[in-house]
Amino acid sequence: MSDCKTDASCDAQKGSCDSGQKPAGNECNIAQDLLCLAKQAKHELLQEKMKKVFEAKMGKKLDSIADVAVDAMIACMEHKMAEKAACSNYQEKLFAAFKG
Repeated sequence: MSDCKTDASCDAQKGSCDSGQKPAGNECNIAQDLLCLAKQAKHELLQEKMKKVFEAKMGKKLDSIADVAVDAMIACMEHKMAEKAACSNYQEKLFAAFKG
C-alpha cells in the first residue's frame, strides 16, 4: 500500500498495472487501485465543496468579474471580425485594381 504515495501509481487514467510500475507477482493490485480511486474522489468532492463556498462568499463579486470578462471577450471578437471584414474588403478592392 505504500506504493500509492507516488504520483505514478495514482494516475487517474491508469490502473496499477498501467502505471509503469511492475506489480508484485505480475498481478494487478486492485486494493491499490481502489485506494487511489478513493483519493481522487476525495479531491473531486473537496473541489465541489470549495466551489459552493466560493459561490456563497463571493458569488456576486465573481458574477460581476465574469460579466466584465465576457463583455471584453465579446468586444475583442467583434473587433477581430471587423478587422477580417476590412481586410477582405481591401483584398477584393486590390484584386479588382490589378484586374482593371
